[in-house]
Amino acid sequence: MPFLGSVYQIFGLYPELYYGMISAELQEQAQKEHLENSSAEAEVEE
Repeated sequence: MPFLGSVYQIFGLYPELYYGMISAELQEQAQKEHLENSSAEAEVEE
């Protein structure tokens, strides 16, 4: 498991990088969900 160890070291050394990646993914997901919700609402209004 040397690969996982190195990944753990990288994230241990750069936690802000790790959090940045996670928050970016979450924001992207939230934007997609928001777009889907707004388009679904538009269909209902018609």
